[in-house]
Amino acid sequence: MLQRKGIGMICRVLVMVVASRVEKHRLDVAARENGSSPQEQKVLPLTIFTLLPRFILTGFAEAFIQVAVLDFFYDQAPENMKSLGTSYAMTSLGIGNFLSSLIVSKVSEITKRQGKEWILNNLNASHLDYFYALLAVMSAVNFFLFLLIS
Repeated sequence: MLQRKGIGMICRVLVMVVASRVEKHRLDVAARENGSSPQEQKVLPLTIFTLLPRFILTGFAEAFIQVAVLDFFYDQAPENMKSLGTSYAMTSLGIGNFLSSLIVSKVSEITKRQGKEWILNNLNASHLDYFYALLAVMSAVNFFLFLLIS
């Protein structure tokens, strides 16, 4: 059970590293195609398949993590509360979604104060590559804490 969760967490780190690299490549292509104006909205010569590795790794990560979490909550629940295991797992997923919204808001707020906002309405002017790299670091720290605790 813990091994599956660990494998999923490693996949999560890889997802964020791949996402950061792909976004950096996309920004380089956008700068080359649009010249000095990130406000232009030219169609970039990129294929949708550049996103494929990220989605495949995300699928692996979700499969390993969610199955392990469901198994953990079912296995560790007292006998008379086993039916609530799925509810516990989904509650933890919901809390994670709220925390991810908080992370996006705080990163946007902090980077805006420094004058180089990472998350903007215009993707070509944004720096989602930095944000994905931050998420990769956070995921790696989370994995190492998981190793220490488990």
